Amino acid sequence: MRVLEMLSTLVTKWRLLLVAVFATLFGFHASDPAFAGGTEFEGRIEAVERSDVYSRAEGIVEEVLVEQGDYVEAGTPLLRLRNDLEKLAIDSAKAELAKASAILLQARDRLERAAQLSTRGTATEVALFEAETNLTLTEADRSLAETALEIAQTNYEDTLIRAPISGHVEDPRVGPGSLVEFNSGDPPLFQIVNLNRLRVVFEIPYTQWISGMNGDNSRSDASSEASAFRVQTETGQVLRDSIPLTGSAVWFDEQNGKIRVWADLKNPDHTLRPGMKVVVTPILTPGTAEKDHSIRK
Repeated sequence: MRVLEMLSTLVTKWRLLLVAVFATLFGFHASDPAFAGGTEFEGRIEAVERSDVYSRAEGIVEEVLVEQGDYVEAGTPLLRLRNDLEKLAIDSAKAELAKASAILLQARDRLERAAQLSTRGTATEVALFEAETNLTLTEADRSLAETALEIAQTNYEDTLIRAPISGHVEDPRVGPGSLVEFNSGDPPLFQIVNLNRLRVVFEIPYTQWISGMNGDNSRSDASSEASAFRVQTETGQVLRDSIPLTGSAVWFDEQNGKIRVWADLKNPDHTLRPGMKVVVTPILTPGTAEKDHSIRK
């Protein structure tokens, strides 16, 4: 009798083992959403909207108006350069414009007198032509003076460096007394990062990505209601909501057979930060069980 009980127990265990093997091989899943066993992708959180801040003007830093981590709206002043020379340039340009305007008035009066004398026959056609030419030249000089004033005002405004986008100040690299030079090879003065717009970027097998597009190769994005993922950060935080794919790279990596994809993240409390490593796990539902089976094959 004891031998028969042992045999019955052994048969039961083998049946359970076979069920587990078949479920793994052929993609059988329970009716509730479940994680794809053994399928994990390493990813990283990135900022969707980030801006490097450079200065078009050159000079000595007078004052830094923000600190690391400050939130700023687009257009907020970040840094002020010494601008005494730019102020003098504006004063000089205004004086040149006033001079050009006065000379232009004289040229108009001369042309008017020359036209009257020509009508009376007491002035030659040459004198009238010279007056017209002089007026044209003085008008051009006044236009140049106006442009010079606009340039001087722009140079002055450029000494106050503003935030190009709304976001948090990251990695300020200058302080009062620092020399700022315009060089595209230099690091930015600041970075502005919008923490409200983040995404998780990772690589998945191309076959899984194309399967998630429901067989429609003409779609340029990777979004699909059937493709959902669970995200866990390196700190152990698990995002409350599953995320669908929202985009994909143009290039396919032929060496590993994968494609880079990403999904937008909600970050209302700003606990997620760019640079965080994450583990992304596909979530399988009854509607995706058959797809998962084809991917495994």
